Amino acid sequence: MKPGSVTIKDDTIESVQKKGAALPVALDIEKAVLVPGLINGHDHLLGTYYPKVGDGPYENWLPWDNDLKSAPLYNERQQIENRDLYLLGAFRNLVSGVTTVSDHIPHFVAEPYYDILPTKAIRNYALAHSIASFALNWGDGVDVEYAKAVREDIPFITHIAEGFDSETVRDLMTLNRQGGLGDHSVLVHGIAFSESDMKLIKQNGASVVWCGDSNVYMFNKTTNIKMLLDMGINVCIGTDSPMSGGLNLLYEMKFDKALYKKLYGKELPDAQLLKMVTSNPARAFRLKKNGSIKEGNTADLALFRDRGGPPAGSVVQAELKDVLLVVINGRPVYGNAEYSPLFDKLGVSYKRITMEGEERVIVGDPVGLLKRISRAVKFKKEFPFFPVEFEF
Repeated sequence: MKPGSVTIKDDTIESVQKKGAALPVALDIEKAVLVPGLINGHDHLLGTYYPKVGDGPYENWLPWDNDLKSAPLYNERQQIENRDLYLLGAFRNLVSGVTTVSDHIPHFVAEPYYDILPTKAIRNYALAHSIASFALNWGDGVDVEYAKAVREDIPFITHIAEGFDSETVRDLMTLNRQGGLGDHSVLVHGIAFSESDMKLIKQNGASVVWCGDSNVYMFNKTTNIKMLLDMGINVCIGTDSPMSGGLNLLYEMKFDKALYKKLYGKELPDAQLLKMVTSNPARAFRLKKNGSIKEGNTADLALFRDRGGPPAGSVVQAELKDVLLVVINGRPVYGNAEYSPLFDKLGVSYKRITMEGEERVIVGDPVGLLKRISRAVKFKKEFPFFPVEFEF
């Protein structure tokens, strides 16, 4: 947004004011770029680990999953408590400016951990794992879950068309026949979508989540993203798990921008990419008070270093060092050390950490987390998506 100030009362944006307005606590957004907190449209927090696993391209998700579960790295990850994998995944998102994550997994797995995370995970959703006959048994069936989504006005989330076998390429028609395609549907991947599939998606008002890095790594192909966007379909961006996808949402935006240029010889505008991690996912996931900076919306905000030029470029081209401050529900949760007085003023407890040579302040205890993980795997385990310095 342009130079000015945002007033926050409790967890809500009370007013958006022009430069010069007097506020008891003000963010200087003349020398930085303030945007809505980023929304990661697809992740599996329990699957957070590094590096990637697999030897694709695969026919569908199942042989990749088999390779994952037979890999030594998977056995290594299994030594770590679920609580700590959830925390690691949340910190991975937080330090890249993400305030809300779509954690696609059955509720009974995730619910014990959401209250302890430093960032928000979407709690209210209906789901299926995927549509093919070999899908994991998530949810109570497509028709039941979609009816719940409509009744409660929540998203219905599923992987779909993630591969090329004869069954998977018919996923969208199967979903439609089972009563799961509508304006509450959030369709993840869609690699095998045909033009007729996309027209049906558009007609039904469904949303799509693009995970370009994960798609290319696992399948050496991604969805026809240009056609989706040209049709005006609501498209979001997700990272997927770092064991198949991008390091974080900042990396993913840059990867997707470069991939678009490679595939189509055209630039995907930064302003459009920014919408795909803010207002578009807010719409897809029925987050009616997120995705934009306006009075009455939830005060989930991210402040980025100003790189010059249009503000969206400062976000799309940002590295971890360029994330200056993250605010969730009106309270600072992560930022440069220079913002520690803001944490103090609002009574927010924090730890000081060093990341990429810079001192940062953050809620929670990330150093303790990394030490617990290292003890569990019996060596110092470091993560490029959360490069915090610690001794072990």
